[in-house]
Order: sequence, then C-alpha cells, then structure tokens
Amino acid sequence: MARPPHTSTPDPARPGDVIEAVDFKPLRGPRTQRKTMFNPRLVLLGSFALVSMIIFWFLLTARSIVIHTDPETALVRVDGLVFHLANHYLLRTGTYRLRADAPGYVPFVGALTVTDDADAQFNITLQKKPGHLVVTTAPTGAVITFDGTERGSAPLHLRDLNPGTYPLVATAPRHSAAQTTVTVDGMDRTQHLILTLQPAWGYLQLTSSPSGAQIRVDGELRGVTPATVEVLASGEEVTLSLTGHKPWRARLSVPVGKSHEQPLVTLLPADAVLSISTRPPGAGITVAGKYRGRTPLDIDVTPGQEQSVQLFLDGYHPVQRKVTLASGQQSALALDLKPRLATLRVVADPDDAQLYIDGVPRGRAGQTLELPARAHRIEARKAGYISQQRQVTPQPGLEQVVRFKLLTAAETRRAALADQITSPGGQRLKLFHPQQSFTTGASRREQGRRANEAQRKVLLQRPFYLGVREVTNGEFKKFAAAHSSSHVQGTTLDTPKQPAVNVTWNDAARYCNWLSQQQGLPLFYQEKNGNIVGFTPTSTGYRLPTETEWEWAARVASDGTLRKFGWGDGFPPPPGAANIADQSAAKLLGQIVAGYKDGAATSAPVGTFAANGKGLYDLDGNVAEWTHDFYSIAIVGASAKAEVDPPGPASGEFHVIRGPSWRHSSITELRLAFRDYGVDSRDDVGFR
Repeated sequence: MARPPHTSTPDPARPGDVIEAVDFKPLRGPRTQRKTMFNPRLVLLGSFALVSMIIFWFLLTARSIVIHTDPETALVRVDGLVFHLANHYLLRTGTYRLRADAPGYVPFVGALTVTDDADAQFNITLQKKPGHLVVTTAPTGAVITFDGTERGSAPLHLRDLNPGTYPLVATAPRHSAAQTTVTVDGMDRTQHLILTLQPAWGYLQLTSSPSGAQIRVDGELRGVTPATVEVLASGEEVTLSLTGHKPWRARLSVPVGKSHEQPLVTLLPADAVLSISTRPPGAGITVAGKYRGRTPLDIDVTPGQEQSVQLFLDGYHPVQRKVTLASGQQSALALDLKPRLATLRVVADPDDAQLYIDGVPRGRAGQTLELPARAHRIEARKAGYISQQRQVTPQPGLEQVVRFKLLTAAETRRAALADQITSPGGQRLKLFHPQQSFTTGASRREQGRRANEAQRKVLLQRPFYLGVREVTNGEFKKFAAAHSSSHVQGTTLDTPKQPAVNVTWNDAARYCNWLSQQQGLPLFYQEKNGNIVGFTPTSTGYRLPTETEWEWAARVASDGTLRKFGWGDGFPPPPGAANIADQSAAKLLGQIVAGYKDGAATSAPVGTFAANGKGLYDLDGNVAEWTHDFYSIAIVGASAKAEVDPPGPASGEFHVIRGPSWRHSSITELRLAFRDYGVDSRDDVGFR
C-alpha cells in the first residue's frame, strides 16, 4: 500500500514564493514489545493437576492399615504422611512412630511397620493407670492388711494400686475382724471404702464380798466392784484384788452383745508371805513337807499356823526353822548354810598346770583341797596344752585323788587317730607313731653296698598310716579300668590279687589323689592335665610313703636294730621267706637264688608271705615299690644333725624305688638298704 506524498499549502501572505517539495523522513520512535499476560486460572488448573497426580500416586502405592484400640475411644496419632478415616489408615511402606492416648490409660508409644504385604490390622491394648483407695474404719485405727501385706492403720490412703481384685482385712483390738474383697478400677481414680468392725465382747456384771475390789481384765484396771465390764467372747483373765485378801482370778468369756452376771465372789483373807534366801543360793525349800522351789524365793504360807520350813543343798548341812505369820504379814528368812567338807587331792602332768574349781582359779596342781561334799567341776589348764576337766563329788572321811595328764594339740590329735583305717579303694592301713631316730643307708663294710646308700641320721616324729599290703590289680582298676599289668612270657601279672605293676610314679600318685577325692580329703599331689606338678606337704590326703618312712617300716626292728634282709642277716634266705627270684623263675630270668624255692615264678597274690614285725607284708619281696621322694645321692657327715621327717629333695628327674622284687636274686638287690630309681613303669615295680 503506497503512502501519498506530503504537500504544503502556499502562504497567501507571501505570493510569489515558490514552494518546493522535499523528501520526507518520518521520525522512528522506540519499538513496543509484546507482553505475556498472567492467567490465574491456568495456574490453578496446573496445581490441581499436580496434586491430583500426587494423590493418585499415593493411593496406588499406599497400603490400607486398620488399627483397633482398646478402649475404642483412644486417640491414635501416626507421624508422617498418612490419610485416615475412622480406624482405617493409608500409609506407604516404612516404619512410623505411633502413639495412642485415652483418659485414665497409660499412653501407648511404639513403632508401626508397613510392608508390601496384603493389607494388615494392628491391635493396641492400653493399660489402665493405677488406682487409689481410701480406707476408713469405725473404730478408727484399725490395722489394714491389703493383699496379704499389712499396710498401716485407718484412715489409710493406698496409692498406685494396679487394677484388679484384692482381699482386704481390717483388725482392731477387742473387735471382730472385717474381711472383704476390693475391686480396684484403676484409671487414676480414687475409690473410698468404709468398714465398720463389730465389737467382740459381751458385758460381765461383777460383785464381791467385801466390795470395793479392783477389777482387772487381762491386767488392765476396769473399775471396782460392783461394776459391769466388757469381756471378750474369746475369753480374758479377770482378777479381783483387795488389800488384805487373796486375789481372785478366773478366765471368763461373754457372748458378743450379751450380758452375764457372775455369782458373788467371796474374797478370802490373804496368805502371809515368807521371803527365803540362803548363802550360797539354790537351796531346796519344803514347807510342811511339800517342796516349794529353790532359794531365793517368796512363798505364801497359811496365816495363824506354825509352819515347818526345811532347806537342803548338796554339800551342806540341812536347816529347819519354825515360823508363824499373821494374815497379810510379810517376813524374810536369810540363812548361811554350813558346808559338809571333804578333802580332794589334785595332781597333774605337767605339774605346773593351773587348777580351776567350778570355774574359779585355785592355784597350781598338787594341792589337797577341802571342798563341800557335792559335785564339782575340776579343771586343769596350761598354755600350749588341751585343757581337761572332770566332774567329781568328794566324800567326807575319804581322801580322793584326781589325776590329769595334759596333752598338746598334736598329741591330742594323735591320740584320737584310729589304729587302723580302710581306704575307699579297700586297702587296710595301720597307724604308726615312730617317735624314733635311726640311721638310713648301709655301712661301707656291708657286703653288696652301693655308692648311693650313704648313711644319714633321721628322726621320724610325725605319725602316718601305711598300707598293710601292696595295691592290687583289682583295687587299681577301680581307678583305671583299662589298666593291665600284662604278663611275662605268657605268665600273667594281671590277676585281681596280684600287685598292680607296669604303673608309672605319676600313675601311683594320681591313684593317691583319687583315693583322697573319694573320701573328701584335700589332695596331697598337685595335678595339671593328668600330670603331677607338685605337692602340698601339710595336706592330710593320701600319698606315697617317703623313703625314710618306707625304710623305717621295713628295716627298724622293735629293739631299734636295723635288719639287713627281711628275714634277718643271713644269706641265702630260708625257704618261703619272701617272693624273690627262685628256682621256679629260672625259665624267665637269667639269674636266680640257687636252691631257693618260694613257689611263685612272678608276682604272688599280696600277703602270701609272712608279715614283718610291724604287721606289713611284702616289703622284702614280691614287687619293688615307688616312694614319694625324688632320687638323689645323699652324703651326710657322721656328726650331722638328724633330719626330722625328711620329704626328700624338692625336685628331680627320677623317683626312689625301694625293696626287692620277684626279679631280684643278688645280695645287693635283696638287702633292705638297696636304693633304685626310675620314672617309667616296670613289670616288677608297684606301690603301697
């Protein structure tokens, strides 16, 4: 579309001017931009669509959960994104904190876990809060026992009681108990219980002659006669008392709520009272020949009549008195009893022991005492000794002597020991009290002596029990059922009565511990993982004999001399003296005692051969025996001080073996001084 040209109109005031056309360039102003207009409707529609999509997404991914509460009125709150209507809740999978509240109930707080499984139901039961109970009684002050426990006196406020039904008992003096059951509602409510206790008495009308007597019911003053008093239906002691008269007593009862009239009570004149005492006290009393008790004593006597009172006490002369007292009179009779004396001489060992007569010190022993002729407790005491006492009754005209021999605690223990005991394994053991010194080993001049038999002085003071026979296979297998003593070239060593062999020193020591366990004694040997690692010298449990105990038992004769062999000092032994390497063992052994016969090729049943002078068997044959000691070669000078109860070295590799066996034939081995050693088992070594 063309724009028309711009023309100017001539100015009539200026004729002749030529109006010329010029090019026209229109002025270009700023370009106006197009603006976007805000549309609220579109925003609202968009937001609605977004929310709808979120809701639709939630409905598709949520799970429907039903929550039931008890009580139904409980308010349930679930933290997080949740939609609910009544008790239905829409929740996505996950764990939520849940709380339920209801008045009077303890709030429930817990976790609610929602899974991808099918819709679920949850049940919540709220616990009632404790309740409270106020108990009042008539009369007040009744003791309340609630649910079996005494809780105090009414009025009583019992707080924080769990809901439930409880027994309640109210008791008050002189009232019948009130029993009921109480149902506590809980829910922090306070309930009230009022109990009325019924009187447990009736009414007793009392009169007396003369009147004016005090009335006491179970010791409580209730008035003076004539009067009506309350008396329990269960019965109470009623006393009427009036000066110058004997008290009247009776146990009476009156039915609850009833009245009863007691017949007239006639009060009798009071007895006279005689107070009797003696020095010393404890004398028996008779009045008119009737025994009344012992001094000091107050007794009632019939007034106006002469009474014969007699007193008697062991060791004292009897006393008789005549008394006459008026009604209601009180009188005292105090007498010194004259003793009936007798002499008693008391001697003691040691003679400086102190004497006690009836617990009272009387000086040193060796006295002649003058004592009342009655039973006395005589005791002798001395520091370091066990006290002794006797019950003695000295007799007049007869001098008696009481002797004490006090023993130390160790001597007392030894005296109490049984001469023989039987172990749990069946072995018989004898008790020995050596109290003897002797020289072990052998002189260098003795034929067959070895270098390890150096002589030394020892003193045995401690008593000990020693097995009469060697431990048998039958006895050892009670401890180790799988043990076998085996055989020698087909000749058995394993019959029940043969000594147990092929046992190590460790086996023998563990057997001793087993015996201690069976008898409940402290273990002598310290054991770890089946190995003996030490010992407890003070233990009273079973153990192996020490080497010196064994040698004393085998060698020392009753006269103190030392035996060379078990049968004496000569060689060869007489037939059947002991089980050693004899002719019957020639096929088994390379060396035997020529011409000697004992009838046993290997070990014999224990106790087959004669016992020695101490009643012990087979110390001179059958099998050699383990002792407690570690092995060493002891060299002691002739003037050395005697060792007391030596236990042997504290450590070592080997243990001492003592005594000959069925394998031995040489003079060296058959001597009782012969010392061998080892640690492993042998078929000719056992133990006792």
